[in-house]
Amino acid sequence: MVTASPSAAVQLHLVPAGRRLDFPVAPGQYAYVFRRAPHEPWQCVAHNACSPYLDRSPANGVIEYMVHYRDAAGTLVTTTAVVRANPALLPVRIDTTSL
Repeated sequence: MVTASPSAAVQLHLVPAGRRLDFPVAPGQYAYVFRRAPHEPWQCVAHNACSPYLDRSPANGVIEYMVHYRDAAGTLVTTTAVVRANPALLPVRIDTTSL
């Protein structure tokens, strides 16, 4: 059984362009980024991902992320804990051109 590894922590940052995930990638391992909306199945959105990973997809509500690490043979080595992003917390952009 593969469990979350404290050394493989993913950090989530809400930025105006979307949601940025920062995560370490150890030599010989490959990162796969997974995303899901509430009550939806996990979806792999990046294979052999580089850090930082920027998710620009539209989000309505809370989005969860986790990263799986695989070795060269494709065996699951470890996975991170789940992190959650709430797009409502993004800074509001105000259009000042019409003022």
